[in-house]
Amino acid sequence: MVEVETLAKDLHEAGREAVEKKKTVVASLGMETPSKFLEWEEISNDAKDGRRIQAIWLLDHYVITKK
Repeated sequence: MVEVETLAKDLHEAGREAVEKKKTVVASLGMETPSKFLEWEEISNDAKDGRRIQAIWLLDHYVITKK
């Protein structure tokens, strides 16, 4: 099984293409979007916690294994 921190980082990475293509919720609201994708080490602790919350939810509802 995948660890919470690993899945949280992978969830963050999964958003890279959407950010680069400006296909985000923020962009859809007409708000300014980041000019570049922020790496895991660059995002705030609150943002990391948000990814961890998502990871925990997914792990509670699905069996997730690394390919």
